[in-house]
Amino acid sequence: MKQLICEMCGGTSLLKTDGVFVCQNCGTKYSIEEARKMMIEGTVDVSGSTVKVDTSSELDNLYQIARRAKADNNSVNGAKYYDLILVKDPTSWEAAFYVVYFQAMECKIAQIQSAAISVSNCEDTVLALIKEYVSVDEQYAAVQEVTLRSGMIANTLAAGAKNSYDEISSDIKSKYTQEYLDRVSAARDIMYTCGTQIDRIFGDKPEIAKLAAEAWKAGIGLHESILPLFANTAANKLVIASYIDKIGKYDSDNYKKRKSEILKDEIASLEHTIREKEPYTSLYIPWLVSGIIFTILAIMLFILPFILDVWGGESIIAILLAFIFLFIGIRFIWTATSKEERGKNIKIVEEAKKSLSEKQSELESLTK
Repeated sequence: MKQLICEMCGGTSLLKTDGVFVCQNCGTKYSIEEARKMMIEGTVDVSGSTVKVDTSSELDNLYQIARRAKADNNSVNGAKYYDLILVKDPTSWEAAFYVVYFQAMECKIAQIQSAAISVSNCEDTVLALIKEYVSVDEQYAAVQEVTLRSGMIANTLAAGAKNSYDEISSDIKSKYTQEYLDRVSAARDIMYTCGTQIDRIFGDKPEIAKLAAEAWKAGIGLHESILPLFANTAANKLVIASYIDKIGKYDSDNYKKRKSEILKDEIASLEHTIREKEPYTSLYIPWLVSGIIFTILAIMLFILPFILDVWGGESIIAILLAFIFLFIGIRFIWTATSKEERGKNIKIVEEAKKSLSEKQSELESLTK
């Protein structure tokens, strides 16, 4: 069946006036019965002043086919039929999400990063559509589905990146490490973004907003899987810590557990720094003695050939060792006695002790 089309001019704008339908292009008039005979697609609503074509049955069929593809993990058909739905119903969160989702599922290794970014970019739109067009009773289920499916695509893309990276020969693997990090980071950001958008859009609905914590946890898991490979591990740990703080808004138990682990690691690191640097905040006798000993040895090795009057390969080696020992000795003595060096160490130790006290207090408050 199809919408009404004027037989004279082909126009599709027909308005009901005084009991008949009038083509707005050429003025041809049609009775209600004539209008019904012209119709072969959809159901025409002739109760108002404008002809409306009901295509709900066609949309229902498209949803049925698309959801069947989703259940079968058929990415090709899923993307195809959800795209058709989106054309007919631009307010469909389901179509807006799964068109991008299934396209990402079909990406090649080289496209993993861009595919992940496309999923991240659609999440604010999808969640906003749920908030605006889905009934209140069904919003939780819809957001939960987006969260779960976001986790699935994030893990799939990250796994694809890892498998590709693991297959690279160890001789050249380091050349592709940054590429691998970029791909997994993009997959990780699907979950970070998902949680952030849930928190932003559904912050006024606590039950739904709690799903943000689940998304952030999944993002942290992916982040931690590649943490050792980052050049700046400390900066990435801070990012993870920031999301753990966000989780605390909705999941205090998980927050306390993860935050405690981070604090214990930071405390251990600070204690190590203090143990390592504190001896050098004053005149460090062991280094001073070592420096004197190396300096004396250097002098002895240097004058030995002259005393013994022995020249040749052995004397050259002795003189070379003398210079090496002298360098080591001077370095030890300078480190042990230098006010500048001690000043640096004093500053490091003072800052470490201050931070240590703060971290210990924070840990105690968490465990109370």
